[in-house]
Amino acid sequence: MHGGLLGRLTRHWVWTGLAVLVAGVALFGLGIAAYLSHVQASATALIKSARVIRTTADAGREIAAWRRRSGNQFWVESGEGSEKTYKAQIVNGIARLGFVELTEVTVDVTMHDGNLRRITVTEWTAWYPLVSVWIQEWFDAGLGGVPNRLLVSRTGQPSGAAVIFPSSLRDDQRTKVFSFNTKCLVQPSLCKTATDILPGVWQLDSDIGPD
Repeated sequence: MHGGLLGRLTRHWVWTGLAVLVAGVALFGLGIAAYLSHVQASATALIKSARVIRTTADAGREIAAWRRRSGNQFWVESGEGSEKTYKAQIVNGIARLGFVELTEVTVDVTMHDGNLRRITVTEWTAWYPLVSVWIQEWFDAGLGGVPNRLLVSRTGQPSGAAVIFPSSLRDDQRTKVFSFNTKCLVQPSLCKTATDILPGVWQLDSDIGPD
């Protein structure tokens, strides 16, 4: 009798333990999914902020909005003298757990004497080999040296690309240049070439140009 009772109690605790384990795994999975969704949404929003900046006032507004939302430490200021750069990063921190490769989106806003000079957006993933795309938009801050057309560097093809262009590009053209695939932050294994990060990157300089 005692043996039967002991057996039933043992089975009860075994099944209870299994139920708790399954529930814990499920909650962990939901937590991971929610975190990845947040990372992708944040990266998409940050790139959109870079795209809508057309003036010095726009840059100040976007930097202030992100600081209100994410804290003053979100934009890191660097530089000396007349040129200062404000850097913001969205990093897939879950890579530390080994589930995915480290992936990052970075936006740099550079000012010269308080005037908007250039915006740089970079997305990369630590897949082997390193895959990265960076774009750089130049504004006339009275210094000259602004490119007169869109240029695509193919030096790192197929895993790396660099795009330089003037702020005179039409809105529809700029939209193509800023069309980063932020899914790479949550599924970096699917992003093994520059085209995976920025679709159509190698055709940008042949398909579009400034007004």
